[in-house]
Amino acid sequence: MGVFRKVELLKDYTRTETFQEESEGRKIVISIYYPDTEGVLNKNASAMKYMELFGPCEQQARELLQDIGMNMEIINTLSTSISDRTFQSKSKRSYPVIIYSPALGLDRDMYIYNIEALAKQGFIVVTVSAAYEAMFTVCPSGEFINQSEAMRQIKAADYTDLHNLISIRKKDIQYVLDHLSTLNSMDKDVKGLFDMNKIGIIGHSIGGATALDLTMEDDRIKAAILLDASMHLYIENEEKNNTVPLLVLRQKASTLESLSNILQEKLANDFIKGQEALFQNWNGYKSFLKIRKATHMSFSDLSLYEEGENLKQRTCEIHTCLNELISKFLVEHLLDQGQGYSALISRVHKDFCEIHGSGEEIL
Repeated sequence: MGVFRKVELLKDYTRTETFQEESEGRKIVISIYYPDTEGVLNKNASAMKYMELFGPCEQQARELLQDIGMNMEIINTLSTSISDRTFQSKSKRSYPVIIYSPALGLDRDMYIYNIEALAKQGFIVVTVSAAYEAMFTVCPSGEFINQSEAMRQIKAADYTDLHNLISIRKKDIQYVLDHLSTLNSMDKDVKGLFDMNKIGIIGHSIGGATALDLTMEDDRIKAAILLDASMHLYIENEEKNNTVPLLVLRQKASTLESLSNILQEKLANDFIKGQEALFQNWNGYKSFLKIRKATHMSFSDLSLYEEGENLKQRTCEIHTCLNELISKFLVEHLLDQGQGYSALISRVHKDFCEIHGSGEEIL
């Protein structure tokens, strides 16, 4: 099965761009991925190469990725089953919607390994940009937005600045959800396509912190998945909703001892405090897992092309594991279908294990 992609530039004129001196409306670029349930793409063989996802600014994106040391030989071999085409379906069915919020610095579409898998499972995936925060943002008009200088100065310990970014992202996603509702009722091409009663959210790193915060504030979110989220930014609040099904996926450094080897002492301590508090406070269904071989960037496409061929193969194995866990969790806890996820995690696996809030393995 192929996947359609539609890219849109939205502007929220009630807000101005945070990282720009000019007073202009907040730019939000989204990619909407639809499953090709009718097999149109198989007949026309119009799938894109990976780098074509960044069109019409492919060359600028290529130069930037090369400048930061990415393996362009590997990138050039990557393909997709995605087509940038206007989606037209004869089907009258609605599809559950997954919102995707990327890590700090990453483009919204650098999670194709999971986006494609979810679309082929029958989900519509909507990725939301973080303009001026990501290393680059490509607008459908051909505008290439570079990361702002102010963003380059923000560090992991700049809590106030990072919470501000989370606030901006939450408003972006809420604006997108409102936009999808409008499309659902007014756009003749996609009318009724989005099942707005079945909305899940996936976030990586600061995108995970955003997903968590938004889930507790916006009752449109019915399931949340955190990919190695920035748990040092979690703020306890008894007044917020914490009954939505929650999947927390962590890298191999999930304990204080292991985190202390890669983070400053205060950050490592705050990270584990946040993780333990979330584990204790979440009243809804929760599942905390450690992906045994994963690093922080293993949850994105980036690790596919920053390493050599041997490490690329390891990343592919991690992505296969993540795709199975994420899809089964959403089917069981967003769609309320079967117990595939529960059955999967009930067995012993070499690739992942259940953990406590401390990050220690549950034996």
